[in-house]
Amino acid sequence: MKKTKTIKPPSIGSLQLPECIALFVDSAPDDFKLAVLLAVMCCYCALGTRLRVKYVFDLDLHALLLQVLIVGEPGAGKSFTRGIVKRLMGPLRLRDKEERNKEKAYRKLARKLKNKNLPDEPVVEVRCIQTITRAMLAKRADAIQTKYGEPLSFFLFAEEMGLMADSNKRAYADLRTLDRLAYDLGAEFCNETMYDGGCNSDVDICWNSLFCGTENSLDEYIDKRSVEGGNVTRKVLCKLPDMLGDDAPKFKPIDDAGSALIKNMVERLMNETYADDGTLQPTHEIPMAWMDPQVKKWCAEQRIEVLKTGSRARNCFYKRSSLSAFRMAAMLYYLWGEDESKQMQVAKFYQFMATYTVEGLLAQWGRDYDQMHEADKDELTEKKASIYDLCPDQFTRDQLRELIVKLKLKTDARNFICKWKRAKLIREVKDSKTELFEKNYKS
Repeated sequence: MKKTKTIKPPSIGSLQLPECIALFVDSAPDDFKLAVLLAVMCCYCALGTRLRVKYVFDLDLHALLLQVLIVGEPGAGKSFTRGIVKRLMGPLRLRDKEERNKEKAYRKLARKLKNKNLPDEPVVEVRCIQTITRAMLAKRADAIQTKYGEPLSFFLFAEEMGLMADSNKRAYADLRTLDRLAYDLGAEFCNETMYDGGCNSDVDICWNSLFCGTENSLDEYIDKRSVEGGNVTRKVLCKLPDMLGDDAPKFKPIDDAGSALIKNMVERLMNETYADDGTLQPTHEIPMAWMDPQVKKWCAEQRIEVLKTGSRARNCFYKRSSLSAFRMAAMLYYLWGEDESKQMQVAKFYQFMATYTVEGLLAQWGRDYDQMHEADKDELTEKKASIYDLCPDQFTRDQLRELIVKLKLKTDARNFICKWKRAKLIREVKDSKTELFEKNYKS
């Protein structure tokens, strides 16, 4: 098992949250508040499956799809997620139970009639699932699209991540490819089978997932294939603190008034999805164009870090970290009733979550990603220093080459200089007798 340093989750005390989230967060111990926030956000996004948002760098609208991983040692208190899921996903789970009962009744009738004069098989809509084969998941997705003509988000919840790791070891239950496709609305999957009961059509499978586990189960679930294939870029990783010698975490109960408020929000999201006549509600686009400058600014800061460090891992990870944070920020804005007076708080939340997400991915898988792609590795990552910062205020190309050799980097000096000049991080000193470059902090 790979040993990684346990990092204390950053404080979210400075963030303002809608009451339907704050009730959960305030009930949690300090070290669990961020994990609770992510678990609640994942559930709300799954319920808000008809919500859409325009991301500044994309043409198509996005659904609010999240993939959250909560990691802690055995007995660290990861089971807090169970209560959150039961409370928030209860109505959807009840709906699923009624749909599964239709399925069971039909199977019972089929056994009784022995396929003679059977009515048409019911189109069953099931959205809350745990472990499932690819074929069955495709069939579930096809049933939803047959019933409504559009996809809806599944909600995958695994209290033990080992269940998902075991599934990935079985050929017909390996969801790694779907794990990547499920992050984006419109990414279709085709499952061709030879038997009559199979789903032989293109289906749009998308899901929100909340998986809990230990470091060991995380390493089994996110293996080399998942790091190299890009599964990790879709994740929001939250690590619980070291609980050695500590009492079990104690959560405060939510009072009746708070429970009623949460119930009303769940009903609101369910009503945003299903109409009274059994059809789907129209999609609702959350107006988020006002936050485009903040998103561009954060991404530009990350690109500067990429240019300074030459880190391919950061170059890959920051893009979807921004998108995951943006989706959460859009849900936050929706839960606040799209109140323009809350825009500053929503933007602050985006910046916090985007930074937290990318730094978590880099700490866990940055070295592995760089090594797989033969990128510049890893005294820089460990020391949190960049080759740009290590260069003197004025330096020659030969000095940069010497530094590259010393740090055992693979990118050549010409590449660094070209990218830094384009980003206006350096400028060439024209009147120098040698090829001299100067850091240009003002730009």
